[in-house]
Amino acid sequence: MSNSKNSLKYVYFGISFGTTMAVSIYFGFKGGAWLDNYFGTKSVFMLLGVLLGVLASFKSLLTNLKRLDKNKN
Repeated sequence: MSNSKNSLKYVYFGISFGTTMAVSIYFGFKGGAWLDNYFGTKSVFMLLGVLLGVLASFKSLLTNLKRLDKNKN
């Protein structure tokens, strides 16, 4: 594989991870805020939703890193 194609793969990987993290955290925040409003709690579900979004994005990162490493070999 040429050097520029290899570089583009890593750029795509970085953009993909950033987008996945932003979307996961956003939906965790919005879902948690909705649950807080529904149940009348302060910010318990919002914080749990954000934490769940962060964990989901890092799980996605690890999965993609394994796939990238497998394709490299």
